[in-house]
Amino acid sequence: MIKIIKRIFGLAGKYKKKLYWAFLFGFLENICANIPVIVILLTLNDITTGQFFMSNMMNRLWVMVGALLLQYLFNLIVSHFQSGTGFKIIGQQRFKIGEQLRRVPMGYFSDKNVGNISAVVTSDLTFIELYSMQFISKIVNAIAGAIIIAVFVCFIDIQMALITLTAYPLAYLVYIKIQSLFKVFGGIRQEAQVDLISGVLEYVHGLSVIKAFNMKGKGFKKFADSVKRFETSALEFEMIAVPWLTLYNLCFQMGAALILYFGPYLYFAGELTSGKFFMFMVIAFRMYLPIEIIGVLAGIIRLMGACLDRIDEIKNIPLLDEKDVDKPPNGYDIEFKNVSFAYEQKDTIKNLSFNVKEKTITALVGPSGSGKTTITNLISRFWDVQKGEINLGGTNLKDMKCDSIVSHISIVFQNVYLFNDTILNNIKFGKPQATMEEVIKAAKKAECHEFIKKFDNGYETMIGEGGSTLSGGEKQRLSIARAILKDAPIIILDEASASIDPENEKKIQQAINSLVKNKTLIVIAHRLSTIRNADQILVLADGKLQERGTHDELLKNHGLYADFWQRRQKTRDWRLSNKNLVAAPS
Repeated sequence: MIKIIKRIFGLAGKYKKKLYWAFLFGFLENICANIPVIVILLTLNDITTGQFFMSNMMNRLWVMVGALLLQYLFNLIVSHFQSGTGFKIIGQQRFKIGEQLRRVPMGYFSDKNVGNISAVVTSDLTFIELYSMQFISKIVNAIAGAIIIAVFVCFIDIQMALITLTAYPLAYLVYIKIQSLFKVFGGIRQEAQVDLISGVLEYVHGLSVIKAFNMKGKGFKKFADSVKRFETSALEFEMIAVPWLTLYNLCFQMGAALILYFGPYLYFAGELTSGKFFMFMVIAFRMYLPIEIIGVLAGIIRLMGACLDRIDEIKNIPLLDEKDVDKPPNGYDIEFKNVSFAYEQKDTIKNLSFNVKEKTITALVGPSGSGKTTITNLISRFWDVQKGEINLGGTNLKDMKCDSIVSHISIVFQNVYLFNDTILNNIKFGKPQATMEEVIKAAKKAECHEFIKKFDNGYETMIGEGGSTLSGGEKQRLSIARAILKDAPIIILDEASASIDPENEKKIQQAINSLVKNKTLIVIAHRLSTIRNADQILVLADGKLQERGTHDELLKNHGLYADFWQRRQKTRDWRLSNKNLVAAPS
């Protein structure tokens, strides 16, 4: 419990002082809240012993009024320091996690880890955001109340105090057991929650495929299984808690029973005055209430600990640029020197070496899985090489910050992702400080200004998540406008027109021509006809460089590239006829 409070303080950062002040005044507020109870008990003692005087009662009344006023004042101060602090602390953590994820290898984002990240950013941080401040306040108040009552009963009668306090160590032993059980079952519940979120994400993303192939049985079963696992683990978590929480509360009921038994016994034995006897009878129903609250919070405490564990896991992911160095490149030549790379032990790039000269066009050609996309990801430093090195302008990428590397690179993906924002902000994503004039200029070069003007809100039009309200060609041209606006010296192009209809293809090709002028261009070629004028073509297979040269040189070699070219030439004249794929007459 204390560890979890310390960990929450560790999250607080610049808001830590606010929490300290809030807890200090919370403690004082609790003292004031207990003063009226103590006054009543003292008055009861005076009445039973015949020492009651009205003048004393008036003084005590003023003490009670003063305590209530101070309690109100301290509550306002606590609210001032705590109000919104939890939201600010967790908001700060969300930004930190976002920054952390931006600097980790892309390989981290497997399906399992995406579910875990979603659980942390949504469920875990929200859980801490909503309950941490209340939780800590209640714990502080419970401990403060228990200490005040314990000290008070020791002053009344030490013998009865020892009997009264017997419940505390017994309840503590049960509490330790509760925490150990919750640590195990709370972790299982959190794992089930990750599986549930992963299942939901997979189901939503694959819903079109499930509907298209009528996979409601198989497609839904996996999602239903993850829901069932979470339901089972949540119920198991609750069921394991009930007996032990009941036993925890029984310890205090037993303490009250001891007071009710030994109080009269000591009173009739002459070892306890009538005043003290009645005071302990009242205390029996009041003393344990603060600590009982901790038992109620035990499950929340453990879940909060599991949430903090998962937050720490993400924070401890090794970063790509942990070294505090950032050497600038001397130009924009790109050099691969004996580079090898593997995804989860599966070799993708094997001892690869080649050079890309500044302001030239290099095309990557090869079958699926040959390593084309991996090469572009390594240049952008989405991953780090396992062997060899990649140099940009003579500087090893590992000696550059990721932000510095991507500032020199613009990437146009074949599968464009646009954000659920305005057209303007999606274009400005490459250069947030750009003026409206610069945005429009880039949009015109990318052949998208005309279709943007047709929208009622123009550049302020919201385009939905992933650009769902736009056609494929429109999304491609917006992504090219974004790259044009960024104006980076290196362009990585996953051939943008490969899956586009002929009407959009011409416009996209014109947009690309505006984008790549005087740039170092690396293009993943899906159609060989588009790279005939490349300065060099790298032909890849099984992660190795098989051939290198210009289009004409490679055709003369009669190798793998020439074979690709011949196959593509043959398929150009194929057409659909009578529901069969047949060759058209030449």
